[in-house]
Amino acid sequence: MTMVTNIQHFLDEKGGVPDLPKETMELLTYLGAIIEDATAESQTDPETAQIRCRKVVKGKVCSGVIEVFLYPESGEIIWQCEECGEEGVITDWEGTVWDKREYVRH
Repeated sequence: MTMVTNIQHFLDEKGGVPDLPKETMELLTYLGAIIEDATAESQTDPETAQIRCRKVVKGKVCSGVIEVFLYPESGEIIWQCEECGEEGVITDWEGTVWDKREYVRH
């Protein structure tokens, strides 16, 4: 099943990270790392991240790594683990603390 995430749903009205339950914060940290990887050099080609999969399969954490794809046309970040099939889509990440693209001021 694909995890579809609008990252803004985790943030407060000022775009900051509010006090969240531990499990929610762990998920947000994971998704934030995926956003950082996708935007570190404004990637447009698939690149294997150094983010370890977090899915538990048969009582053990998957040994796979997450592949990250940034689609500039739609603004979506697609991620997946080739090992276990865990996958997701992240939207509305632009301008968050995890967005590592370099902006040019005009």
